[in-house]
Amino acid sequence: MKLLLIHLLLLPLLVMAETPNFQAWQYVYANGSPIQLSLGHAAPCVTDWDGDGVKDLLVGQYTGGMIRLYLNSGTNSSPVFTTFTYLQADGVNIQLPYG
Repeated sequence: MKLLLIHLLLLPLLVMAETPNFQAWQYVYANGSPIQLSLGHAAPCVTDWDGDGVKDLLVGQYTGGMIRLYLNSGTNSSPVFTTFTYLQADGVNIQLPYG
């Protein structure tokens, strides 16, 4: 009975939910070229990594299990990425299991 009541209460929320509207994909550039990984498996994350108020780009890459950090030298609405560095701990590249 409790489960039925929960479903009945949630049903209006599901009916009112809107269909997502996704924008067309686009490349993200660094140094004027699209960011590409050797196998194309990427796990991007956008966050203000260095605390300067501008969102930076982190990209986990399948090959080697390392994480690239692209610092944004532009703005949040017009990001500018140049080169990347790998995330490190105690001077050693962080490597996550992959494969």
